[in-house]
Amino acid sequence: MVFKFNFEPVVKDDFINVSGSTIYCKDKGYGFESFKFKVDVPNGNYDVKLVLRNLKKDVASATIMVFPRRLMIKDAQIKRGDIYEEEFTVNVKNEKIIFEIETDGAEVCSIEIKEAQNPIVIYLAGDSTVCDQENLPFAGWGQALGCFFKKGVSISNHAYSGRSSKSFIEEGRLDQILQTIKEGDYLFIQFGHNDQKDDKRYTEANTTYKIMLKVYIDEARKRGSVPVLVTPVARRHFGENGKIIGSGLHFDYPRAMRELAEEENVFLIDLLEMSSQLYEKLGVEESKKLFVYAKPGEYPQFPEGIEDNTHFNMYGAYEIAKLVVEGIKKVDLKLREYLR
Repeated sequence: MVFKFNFEPVVKDDFINVSGSTIYCKDKGYGFESFKFKVDVPNGNYDVKLVLRNLKKDVASATIMVFPRRLMIKDAQIKRGDIYEEEFTVNVKNEKIIFEIETDGAEVCSIEIKEAQNPIVIYLAGDSTVCDQENLPFAGWGQALGCFFKKGVSISNHAYSGRSSKSFIEEGRLDQILQTIKEGDYLFIQFGHNDQKDDKRYTEANTTYKIMLKVYIDEARKRGSVPVLVTPVARRHFGENGKIIGSGLHFDYPRAMRELAEEENVFLIDLLEMSSQLYEKLGVEESKKLFVYAKPGEYPQFPEGIEDNTHFNMYGAYEIAKLVVEGIKKVDLKLREYLR
């Protein structure tokens, strides 16, 4: 399957020629919808090539997201007269690719989409701090991870809000991953936020939490894929000494995960340590910029404002994803060869 869309006024014979008046309809399977370009495709992994040109400004910037608000290209700088080309691989689970292109002067010349041939897929299992958040101002670090990888690596984000290592399995979410994960793929596993909750999601750090995590490890290995444990990202809970404390450090869960990684000889990215160091370096006030903080009236869904010390905005999600990438380098995953 190959789609080639031309957005320039000059007609190209081997492309589908579209303009701003090409409105999406299901019969065609492509077009603009709410200022975003939508293409219907079967679920799977696709290589995308985007070409932009800057004819207006000394330097134009462009940021490209793919539904659901997955950051693929961040703040590309394009000089006047230059053509910018970039390729990436995207995972589709909702039978559509929707491009959201934010630019202050560059114009889209073309978009090419073709089925990816045997890409490496990074599957993500986790909670709301990882998942694809569809609604502003929230974002999970998983939806920013893709912008760090070259074509050939796809992010399949199965993380879901409110899930623990136990409830994720009980709801069949791990089974969904296991249906398609293959040899050479990766399974990143971050749980702990909701394992602490005093309800049916609860696991005890030293026993059931480890037991649940071992299920992910064993099932990934059975299929020839690589499990990677990720300690839960820190909450923004400062003590008087300017250090992250208490529930911000998730009590015994990170220690239990580190022990399990050693026992099972599993790669471990210590995101708790890296994220708490980041918050402390930024300080009490600056660290708020990573999280969902809004004044009254800034977002209709929060008329009285919001101060959330657990969930990230897109800037925060990007900064946390950057830490995950540093972890990939630190533990020397083969994935590092595919980083931009």
